[in-house]
Amino acid sequence: MTSWTTEDSLAGVRAGVDRCIERTRDLGQLERSAPAVSAWNVRDHLEHLYLSDRLVLRWVADALTRPNPEVRADSPREIGVSLLARGSIPRGRGPAPEFTLPTGLAATALRTGFEELRELAVGLARQEAELDACLHTLPHHVLGHFTLTEWLRFLHLHHRHHEAIVQDILDG
Repeated sequence: MTSWTTEDSLAGVRAGVDRCIERTRDLGQLERSAPAVSAWNVRDHLEHLYLSDRLVLRWVADALTRPNPEVRADSPREIGVSLLARGSIPRGRGPAPEFTLPTGLAATALRTGFEELRELAVGLARQEAELDACLHTLPHHVLGHFTLTEWLRFLHLHHRHHEAIVQDILDG
């Protein structure tokens, strides 16, 4: 039994997206960097979160429209199970997939994108029972296959992870 719920995860995703929206309003803050903390500046971290969130939240919404499999086809790796249970992503230079690497999106594009994702997350909150019951999986490149609820948990933790890095950049 997990100590987190889909409701908790969705609330965490919405809170993380809200923080990102707020950060896009301060152009000076977006360009702040601290090479001792991260090779990316604040905007890069936000863009990485946006690209990750967009892929996963759209997949989650799409998965809910498809017939639910009778059994889960694939599982997370042990490291994935441990990360979700621990509730945090360790610091380090973990490999980000190519399609989540920042390319220099403008602050307005980031803000608009995050606002759209927030609406998607709000809509998903009305489908909590369906999310919990869904057995579709999508692989994470390191952690293995996650269900919809596991992905939402990961996104929540991913936001907390990058928010801590962003705060260290800003404090530096």
